[in-house]
Amino acid sequence: MVVLGNGGQGHVEARTVAEGTVRARAATRGSWLSQSGNQAAVHAALTLFSVIAVAPFIWMIFGSFKNFKELVESPYVLPEVWTLNNYVEIITRVNFLTAIKNSVFVAATQTVIVPITSSLCGYVFAKYRFFGKEALFAILLGTLMVPFAVVLVPLYVFISDLGLMDTLWAIIVPGLWSTFGIFLMRQFMETIPSELLDAARIDGASEWRIFGQIVVPLSGAPLAALAILVFLGSWDNYLWPSLVLNSQDQQTVPVLLAGLRSLYWTRYDLWIAGSMLTIIPVMAVYLVASKQFIRGIALTGLKG
Repeated sequence: MVVLGNGGQGHVEARTVAEGTVRARAATRGSWLSQSGNQAAVHAALTLFSVIAVAPFIWMIFGSFKNFKELVESPYVLPEVWTLNNYVEIITRVNFLTAIKNSVFVAATQTVIVPITSSLCGYVFAKYRFFGKEALFAILLGTLMVPFAVVLVPLYVFISDLGLMDTLWAIIVPGLWSTFGIFLMRQFMETIPSELLDAARIDGASEWRIFGQIVVPLSGAPLAALAILVFLGSWDNYLWPSLVLNSQDQQTVPVLLAGLRSLYWTRYDLWIAGSMLTIIPVMAVYLVASKQFIRGIALTGLKG
């Protein structure tokens, strides 16, 4: 039988505390190492996917400085002989500048008008009460499920009856409204306090003044996000313009680039150079408004 004095008991307690501290530190270190390992694995996977996603773009950048023979025969990414002839040829030999002007006009017109129509309709669906509102909104969302190929022929006949064939307005008119844009703005405008609008009505503000001076300034982020999406969709649109545009003076950039290939040959060198020139406006728009785009998409999902 061993009897411990006060000094021995204190020594045992101190030793127990020290061992507990060591075990706690070891557990903390193991947890930290585990978290660090998980983060490293996630970062490695994201880096791999980023490289895979960016690789075609990098190849296109360097490929635009190769001549046609080297582009189709050389297995290397970097060009052996750097040349700007592709850019010079795409600008001088085809109506590329005219196509750029047409694409800018179409995209800019739709980018300005679609946010206006979408915000007006979204405001009505979000803040007004009327008979059949939910049913009408459900039908409107249902149109998102309809493939464009289903309405292609009726839309073609409608535009033809309006006499807009082979004009840029044949592209602009069908794109003056957006079901997705209405849904996007409605989702965000539902988060605007109705008490704020009621206070403005009590002060004597008209509905147009409430919309223009209260609702629109508060909806800047989703409007910017919608404008970017509309611009990108209009700039890259190919199927509908290829059907309604026939003359070279009315072609947009995607239609012009598609014309660089035929049954027997494809000018890949001009195609890549034209694609690089086409990407520049898109990248510029996104870099300028990327923060507003991300913020607008994030804010829109705050309330279902």
